[in-house]
Formats: sequence, structure tokens, C-alpha cells
Amino acid sequence: MRRTRSSAALVAAAVVAGGLALASPASADPTPAGTFRQLVGVGSDTTQDVLNALAGDTVAGKDYAATAVKSASGAGLASYDAIEPGTGSTTSTIQTRSGGPSFLRPNGSGKGRLALSESLTGDKYPDSSGVSVKGQVDFARSSGGPSTAGTALTYIPFARDAVGVAVKGSALDKLTVDQLHDIYSGTLTQVEGVTVHPKIPQSGSGTRKFFLSAIGLTDATLSPNIPTVQENQADEVVTEDGALAPFSVGSWIAQNNGVAPDHSKDAAAAGAHLAAVQLPGDTGETSPVTKSNGKFIPVNSYYENATFGRDVYNVVPSRAIDPAGMFFDKDLYDVFVTSGSHTAALATDAAETVIADFGFLNEPYNGSINPNKHAKFGGLEESGVDASTPAAPGLKATPGDAGVKLSWTAPAATGLPVTDYRVTLTGLDGAVVAVKDLSATTTSYTFGGLALGTYTATVAAANLNGTGTAASWTGAVKYASTTKATTATTAYGRTPKVAVTVTDAHGVVPSGKVTVKEGSTTLGTGTLDASGKVTIGLSNHLKVATHSLAVSYGGSGKLNASSTTVSLKITKATPSIATTAPSTVSHTSRAKVTAKVTATGTTPTGTVKIYEGSRVIATGTLNGGKVTITLPKLSRGRHTLHAYYAGSSTVSAKSGANFTIRST
Repeated sequence: MRRTRSSAALVAAAVVAGGLALASPASADPTPAGTFRQLVGVGSDTTQDVLNALAGDTVAGKDYAATAVKSASGAGLASYDAIEPGTGSTTSTIQTRSGGPSFLRPNGSGKGRLALSESLTGDKYPDSSGVSVKGQVDFARSSGGPSTAGTALTYIPFARDAVGVAVKGSALDKLTVDQLHDIYSGTLTQVEGVTVHPKIPQSGSGTRKFFLSAIGLTDATLSPNIPTVQENQADEVVTEDGALAPFSVGSWIAQNNGVAPDHSKDAAAAGAHLAAVQLPGDTGETSPVTKSNGKFIPVNSYYENATFGRDVYNVVPSRAIDPAGMFFDKDLYDVFVTSGSHTAALATDAAETVIADFGFLNEPYNGSINPNKHAKFGGLEESGVDASTPAAPGLKATPGDAGVKLSWTAPAATGLPVTDYRVTLTGLDGAVVAVKDLSATTTSYTFGGLALGTYTATVAAANLNGTGTAASWTGAVKYASTTKATTATTAYGRTPKVAVTVTDAHGVVPSGKVTVKEGSTTLGTGTLDASGKVTIGLSNHLKVATHSLAVSYGGSGKLNASSTTVSLKITKATPSIATTAPSTVSHTSRAKVTAKVTATGTTPTGTVKIYEGSRVIATGTLNGGKVTITLPKLSRGRHTLHAYYAGSSTVSAKSGANFTIRST
């Protein structure tokens, strides 16, 4: 059962009423020393203590091993403090993986997000003088939202906190937003005659950024005379009358209730407290905390206020919590994400009891990755990094048998390399049919086994900044067809034929048109009959040669187009020769011989020669397939002659039958 904010406060009150024993201040990175766990977090000190407890470590003398949060596979949290436990050093290093590098401890939300960003890019942390931290950080604790636009990082709300003002002296018991603005801009130096001594958390602190925004200032408009201090440590900061500093209310509650390592109880004993603030729109002041059974608990109305109430986040790489992605980290997802029927391990009743103990309010949106439910998106928080996402790939789609094959070329290079491709298929109604993430070296993918219909496929390249512009194809998915064709050697002048059969493997009767082409020239078309066959007659004047024909089926409502090639051999026509000549002629006269050459489908052209034996005695040229040739004078006697047609580019040569002329 999920708790609401009000019930979380009651849980906190019940716990403290139950006599939670105070222990000596203690806090540590994953214990015992040398312990390495799978899910490494760094950053904000506002949430470090509660994350340490949820990791199962000992916090303020209490062992939380029994309530350690883990993924379904048993992966646990490793939460590293913003400053070195025990010494308070801000220059110490941490080692988060066995055999990994040691690097400067990230102090604050901004530094935590920077370390996470550079864990992804492989760059050096915290700058070029540091070391590469690639793969060393899995999440960042953050008490504020993104500083950089983008979608590379998802800010998952974890709980509700508020920012109050820790003060000393009765003159600062009640403050307004305008007073805080003027104090921190440097224009108001006294309140009720008491000189104020404002302090501000270190650069990169989420509390610093949030507080300045709440009072209408930025780092640029903040008075340069205000000293920087480590956040949420009143003992070192709120020491004199008139001192004030922004402070996490949750941290104040946890420290002063003895739940978190103490950095404030001495200051509180000396009079430090959280001021009541006149919230925008109110006429009176609201205190951030109240007491129940001697223990501090949150004031819900202050936490809920839009000016000083804030969500605190765990920041993770967006691609690591995408179940459809190739970089999906199920352990990270199990621990941090609440989506649909999946509940984050950090949102269980046991975890939320711990969260309430540390002064935070539990929210029903703990673990949300929906921006409409308090989640946020941000870019890599690394200066100088190219924030662009890839352009659209070059996409080609080839329909297949109840599927489609997508092939693409990589987009132009950006500052960050392509890490993967997201391929998505949606139906005509826009519903997602399938999603596939592929490696950066993959340039094709086939969706198969689809129902017939119209689909849209998109391919988008992604880098660490997120997914780029998608290339898109929309078309029909049909069954494959197979086209087969045969021809027979055909003589010039006769009609060549292409016999075509189209089949498929799904019992669909092919229908539609078939086209025969040679190169870009269409030689013939035909329509398939009820058995998927058609015979297409071509021109009877194709040149004598072997022709390579492309036979294409145009497809139908259920079948894809298909094609094949076939060879067609056209040979020369075979002619017939008929001669007409006189049987006798005077030796003083010249006989005339008429030759007629015929062939199927064509009128032969060319020359005809009259032979006597092997000697040519006369020649003539055909005209309309006929020629009359005048012979020379023949000597007395019997002459045996024959006509010979020499042939052409389309008709073969042929010798005619012998005939006899008697010369008298």
C-alpha cells in the first residue's frame, strides 16, 4: 500500500514516539571498508543519509542491513557521502568499483550529476586534470532539477523535502521572501536592529540553486560578500546572532532527531532554529517543523508550498531504464522505477518508513518516470559536450513475406558517436507493434510474421544525448509472390511468347498484371488468369539476338510485387525461294528469270544470284520479295541453273531448286 504525505508524517511521529534511541554521530560510505555494490550513487548530501540507510549501511549508529533495498536479482545500493565521513574533508577520493580508479568525491547535487554524466561519456572527472570515471557511477542523488536541457538523464522523484532557513537570534524568528531576497542580494544588512550574517551552500549544491530561485536570485545576482559553507551543517555555520543559511528541512529533522549524523545539534542547543517564513500568498508565517512527543516532524503545508517545498530526485541515465533498449539495466529499474504494475524497491512500505524517519514526506509519485507526475528530464551536465542528437538515417524499406526489411545508412557524425538504433513498427491505428534496439554497427532489421495491413516503420539513431530524428517508411505488408517465366527460341517474323506463372505460399490466388521489358522498353503486358498464369506475345520484329527480358508482376491487394529475368533467343527466319523461267530461248536472245523469296511474318530483302554450276551468271535485288533477272545470252544447249538468296539480317540465306533452260 502506498502512503500519502499525511500518513508518512504520522509514521514519522509514531517512530519517534516509540523512543528511537539516539546514537553517537556516525556515517560512512558502504561498510565495511572495501565493500563494493552494484548500483553506485553520489551527489547531494541532502539525501545521502537516507540513501545510506536504504543501502543497508549503519547511519548514526543504527544498522539498516535488515531493510536494505535491493533489486529482484539482489543488486544493492552503494551510496557515497558528499564529504568524507568522520573527517569532513571535501578533497578526499572514493573508489566505487573493485579495481576501478579513485576519483574526487562528488560534493553536492551538481557534482553528482556531473560525475554521472562523465561516467557515461568516459571523460575525466571533475575536469581534465582528473581521471576517467567511465562506468563508475550509476545514479546521482539530487535535491534539485536539471541544469541542462535534454533527455539523457531522468530525474526520478524520491520524496518531498523543503528548504528552510536556519537562523540564530529572535530577530530572525520570522522572515519574508522579500527580506530573504534583500539579505542575499546585499541590500538588507539588518533585521530589527540586528546585523545579519548570511551564508550560502557550496557551488553545485542543489539546495543553493533551489533557495536562490525561491527568493528570486541567481548566482549572478547573489551578493559576492556572502561566504560559502558546506550545506546542512549548522554547527559550523549558524553560530552567531544574525546568522542564517538555507537548510534542508528533512536534514534538520533527521539530525536533530538523532537519525542522521549530527552536524546541527550543538547549534540548536545554542539557539539555532528554523525560521518561520511568510509563504507567498499567506498573511502569516509558517514554520517548517513542529514537534510530536519531543521529536521534530514536518509541517505538511510548508513542504507542499510551491515556493519552498521541493521534490528530491535520484537521477539515472534515461536509456538504462528503457525496457526496450539495449542498455536497459533491470537492477536499476527495479530499485528506482515505479511504472504500471511495477513498484520501485524504494517505494515499498518498508523503504518509505525509512524515508519518513529521515524527515521527508512520502509521495504517491515516488519512482515516477512520467513528466506529468513530477519526473523531469535533463541533458548531460558536462560543459563543452555537444548536446545534439543524431540526424535521421538514410532509410530503405524492402517488403517481404508478411514482413518488411529495413536497411539504413548512418547519419552524419555528431560530437557524440551513435551508440544504437531504435527501430519501431506501428500499425495503421498508431499502436506500437514492435520496438527493437540495435547496436551502432547494425544497419538492417527485418520485421517478420506480421498480419497483412499498412504499417509505419521508423529508424532513429541515438547517442548519449538521446534519440535523434527518425527516418520513416509507411507501406503495405503483404505476402511474398514468386514469378517464373519461360520462352522458346523463335524465328524472326514469328510471334515470340513469354509464359508466366505467379505463385505464393499462403493459398492466395495471384491476380493482376505482368509486364515484360527489355531495358526500359516495355515489350508486352498481360493479366493473370484464375490460375495465376498468363502468356504474353511480343513483337514479331525483335532483332535477331539473345534478349534478356525482365518479367515483373505488379502485385495485388494481398501479394507483393515480384520479378524474374528470362532469355529469349530470336533466330533468322527460314525463307522459301520460287523461280519462274522459260524452258527454251534462242541463243541470240536473253532469257528472264523471276525469283520470289518468302518468309513467315516478313518480306525478305537483299540480293538473288543465278548460278550455273558454281558460276554466278546474273544478280538482282529483291523488291517486295521479288526480282526479275535478265540472263546473259546462253550458248546452244541445255543449261542447268539455280537461284541463290544471299540472306539478310533477319532472314537466312537459301538456295532454290534447279531449273533448266534449253538454248537453240
